[in-house]
Amino acid sequence: MDMETGVKPQASVSTLSMTLGLFALGIAWRNAAKMFSIPPAIGETILLLTGCLWLFLLSRYIHQILSSSNGVSRELLLQLQNPFLTLIPITTGLASVALHPYASLPAHILLFIGVAGQLLFSSYHVSEQWHGNTPSEMETPAMYMPTVGANFASAIALGAFGYSHWGYVFFGAGFLSWMSLEATYLYHLRSSEPLHPEQRPLLGIQLAPAFVGSSAYLSCNGGQIDMVVLGLIGYGLLNLFFMVRLMTWVLRLGLSMSLWAFSFAMASMVNVGFRLSCTALDDSFTLLGHLFVVLGTTVIALLIGETLLLVITSKKKKSRMVCTPSIGHGKK
Repeated sequence: MDMETGVKPQASVSTLSMTLGLFALGIAWRNAAKMFSIPPAIGETILLLTGCLWLFLLSRYIHQILSSSNGVSRELLLQLQNPFLTLIPITTGLASVALHPYASLPAHILLFIGVAGQLLFSSYHVSEQWHGNTPSEMETPAMYMPTVGANFASAIALGAFGYSHWGYVFFGAGFLSWMSLEATYLYHLRSSEPLHPEQRPLLGIQLAPAFVGSSAYLSCNGGQIDMVVLGLIGYGLLNLFFMVRLMTWVLRLGLSMSLWAFSFAMASMVNVGFRLSCTALDDSFTLLGHLFVVLGTTVIALLIGETLLLVITSKKKKSRMVCTPSIGHGKK
């Protein structure tokens, strides 16, 4: 929203968060097929369906901008204030990974668009905040997206294409951005007013950096579990325990599409779980890997079920709204 005029954006980019987690889940299952006797069709089917969903949601978002009553230029300026706009380059980068085995040149083009796009957006969005006087309502977990999530996603994509050294560059950018934000935002959570119930599902983003960062690092180092990965897993587990404790508070308003904020963390947990399952470490880590795979996949399956339920419920409500006037007219 424009703080000076109060004009609100009419296009919603946040629905792309569904494809963020689903792309990451498909990539995890594709990687698993290379390590275990798992049918490759599982990962490829997830990626194919997610790609179709991504094209649909992206087209729908573009249509919303073009048809906005704010005007296209004003709507675009409003969109640039939204940290979730980075979902477009992030998902573009992950879409390039999905496409890479089938069409190398188009996949490389998507990779370049995704990496360059997230850098351009974060340069604009974050530098605006450095002017100072950032509104307190912008202090949400979404602030991790333009610098932390975007750079980790770029590292995942670059590592998958074999550009591991560039992947490490973006991993470092994401990791140090995470460190610079983490203490500040956690202090904000502790000392400010509680998050509004509608914003609480966004805490799923808070869970993401450790597991997404692990996936990014593993994508660059060939999948080797080392002290860096184990340390990230440890912090991820700690945050997971915190999040379990908070779930009744997060779900105060019931089910919502905002819960897809958990999907990137859960899908990355699945990827890390597969890697742990075939590591040379002791059996306890193999068990932990199995738990990660089951938990992450189950949560995303529940998110899909929740989305279908919300869509069906929404259609029923619209149907009732259409039917009600005619019923009342009949009674008269």
